[in-house]
Parts: sequence; structure tokens; C-alpha cells
Amino acid sequence: MSKYDALREYLEAQSSDAVTLTFVQLDAIVKLPAPAKRYEFWWSNEDVKTTVHMQSKAWQDAGYLAEPNLRGKRVTFRRKPDE
Repeated sequence: MSKYDALREYLEAQSSDAVTLTFVQLDAIVKLPAPAKRYEFWWSNEDVKTTVHMQSKAWQDAGYLAEPNLRGKRVTFRRKPDE
């Protein structure tokens, strides 16, 4: 069980190719740590087979890639091309 399971489940329930969530909306789904709001690398789409970052695994397991916009305080999740 991962802290980010709720985010994975939320994204799995979406049918859109792109889902944009504000930090406020994300905090309601799963409490974001401070680095998520400050550093783009926190949102890296790492190789799910080798990553130790559970947040990256969560959105990729749901079939999405993350595109952060820290200035706009939001993240767009786009469906992976092969999904």
C-alpha cells in the first residue's frame, strides 16, 4: 500500500486523455509534500520498473504521465501514448 494509491485510483477512474488538477485538488486526493509544490523533478516520469518514487509509479500505473506547472500551481496528467 502506498500513500499515493488514492491518486492512482482517481486517475484510473478518469476517461479523459488529459486531466489537470490544481495543487488544492491534489491535496484533497493525497496530501502533497512541500517538494511537490517547489520542484519539477518531484513530478518526473521515471521508469516504473526501477523507480523507488511511489508518486511516479502511481500516475504511471494509472496510465498517465505528469506535466507539472509549478507557477500555475497545477499538474496535467496526460494518458501515455501506448495506453
